Amino acid sequence: MQLFIDQILNGLTLGSLYALVALGLTLTFGVARMVNFAHGEFFMIGAYLFWIFQMQLKIPYLPAAGLTVLAMALCGALFERAIVHPILDRPWYIHVVATLAVSAALVSGAILLFTTSPRAAPTPYARVIFELGSYRISLQRILIFGITIISCVLLNLFVQRTKLGKAMRAMSQDREVCKMLGIDPQRIILVTFSIGAALAGLAAAFVAPVFVIMPGMGALITLKAFATIIVGGMGNVRGTIMGAYLLGVTEALTAGYIASEYASVAPFVLMILVLMFRPHGLFGQKVGL
Repeated sequence: MQLFIDQILNGLTLGSLYALVALGLTLTFGVARMVNFAHGEFFMIGAYLFWIFQMQLKIPYLPAAGLTVLAMALCGALFERAIVHPILDRPWYIHVVATLAVSAALVSGAILLFTTSPRAAPTPYARVIFELGSYRISLQRILIFGITIISCVLLNLFVQRTKLGKAMRAMSQDREVCKMLGIDPQRIILVTFSIGAALAGLAAAFVAPVFVIMPGMGALITLKAFATIIVGGMGNVRGTIMGAYLLGVTEALTAGYIASEYASVAPFVLMILVLMFRPHGLFGQKVGL
């Protein structure tokens, strides 16, 4: 039972990471109808920025996390203006090639700037351990789960209740009608990419301290994020959140009960099974590109 609980806790940590990264990806797909293969690199950039803020500039943890989120929101806006805006109305394969090129360029730039040596950004919260009987969990992991749940709730309220959030929902349904109603699609898409990158930065600031930071860390995260939104349903925020925790727990249980070598494969096996029986995801619906 202790092994089971430990792996569930590990799965919640992984699920929180996948949720924050995949939420940004599913938002941009839902609003811009564009698949961003460079989204995982936002997480990588955020991790390095957090490392710079905390380890190099000696900024306390929570302010460093806040600066990381703000910096990544700006990065998302710059990415939208420089890369997305010129190709938004082009065919889908242009989107794929352009974002893959940006992904490769960002990884190469990180290698040039930081080398391939792993970096660590430990926080004081990782050393605070809570014991519940025979179970032990660090405050950092509690923070990861708590921040993710709060972020998901706030994002859902933003999308459902605010004027800008309603405009994003309308954009996801019919961009041309939105134009006729006076909604500026360019502004909405800019805000969406900024929010998506900020969520990746939030994931980096809270999850990176329990992992190592490397230039190639975003590639696998991108694949896991795609698996998450496919399982949950493309463009479906609530489905993405549930899919993220389902994949995280599946991966952790596979590592604990089968073998750690198969852990990274387990989410993709689950994705294939979902596609076989429900091609549009557990909570999604069919959409066209």
